[in-house]
Amino acid sequence: MLAGLLAGCGGGTDTEGQAVEGEAAFGRHCAGCHGMQGQGRPPAFPPLAGSEWLALPPEGLTAIVLLGLRGEIEVAGQDYAGYMPPMQHIDDERVAEIVRYIKRRWSQATPDWTAGDVAALRARLADRRTPEGRAGVERILQELQ
Repeated sequence: MLAGLLAGCGGGTDTEGQAVEGEAAFGRHCAGCHGMQGQGRPPAFPPLAGSEWLALPPEGLTAIVLLGLRGEIEVAGQDYAGYMPPMQHIDDERVAEIVRYIKRRWSQATPDWTAGDVAALRARLADRRTPEGRAGVERILQELQ
């Protein structure tokens, strides 16, 4: 859900011309499917803007980036049936940047989520398969507690 094909987009700037942390990583790894504005590309790729999935904690979003997601999901009242591949090739710092960027940009949350947090979660998820839908992600979160 959170990542897709390499988009090759560069980093962005805020209204004062400052680089926006995480936007370059999001552009490179996620925007190809989810769009730089988080609009998605129906019917295959769900939006991030307006998505109730952003209420998930950073652990849930990170699990989706690392493990991918398959099966039917509902986002903002629309059904999507697709597959997001695991993105385990992205290093821990970039994954943390992407999760912080997505949360900040489309849910106005500012999680304190670090590369160390991603590394620890990556180790705990090492034997996991791609979750099936929202229930699969929630099951992972319950098991992590």
